[in-house]
Amino acid sequence: MSLTRTRPARTAFAAAVVLLTGALGGCSISSDDEPERAEQSVEDEPTPTEETPTATPTPSETPTSAPSESPTATASPTPRGLRGALLGAQEMPQLNDSTPWTQRGTRAIGPAPFGLCQKFDLLTIGARDGVQRRFSAQGGVAGQQVAEFPDAQNAVRASRVIEAWHRDCAQRVRGRDINVRPFEAVTVPGGKGSWYLVSFQRGGEGRFHSFGMVLTGQRMTLLSMDHPGQDHNYEPGQDPMELAVAAAGAKLAGVG
Repeated sequence: MSLTRTRPARTAFAAAVVLLTGALGGCSISSDDEPERAEQSVEDEPTPTEETPTATPTPSETPTSAPSESPTATASPTPRGLRGALLGAQEMPQLNDSTPWTQRGTRAIGPAPFGLCQKFDLLTIGARDGVQRRFSAQGGVAGQQVAEFPDAQNAVRASRVIEAWHRDCAQRVRGRDINVRPFEAVTVPGGKGSWYLVSFQRGGEGRFHSFGMVLTGQRMTLLSMDHPGQDHNYEPGQDPMELAVAAAGAKLAGVG
């Protein structure tokens, strides 16, 4: 059984970004929807049925040509290759010494947004296939997605869309005392790594959501961690998400 869900390669992504830019400005997501989407990205659940996300461009909106300077697309890796870039439970940095992660399943990426600040899934913003894995620990959940785009230029454009979602994330989080920290760079081999933290109060309890992204050529990996608590304090360079981004970046660079 293949672990990837494929979508026909787009020859260019510019019009899709225009469409999504319109969605960012004119399509609001109610605060009541946010918790369900965050949970879908990390909890174990049956493989979703095929469906077309609402924001997917129609054929008439799909661009017909790519800029001449677009990097040449390389051959798509096998599903096994993409799966090889996923971290295992022992490789995912722990929230603390007493709560190891447990792997909860691996499957093709689907139509659910991945992460608290995301508006759409990676397939909608240009990825042609991908896999994801979920983890749980006492009091916390985590997940990773690895996806491939038609070429490096489309991957960069998708990363910019994700950065735009991060900038207006505070407006969509349900809770109080919301603090969305800026992206922080992480050194990864042959690519670009970054992460950020969102903290907020809900139901009298502190909540923390961390999100990481690695971009290497035409491939991208996303990571998320969610946990309750009164604090999220780690020594410089030792935040679990920062360590996860470094580990995922090294693994992504090593797959063929």
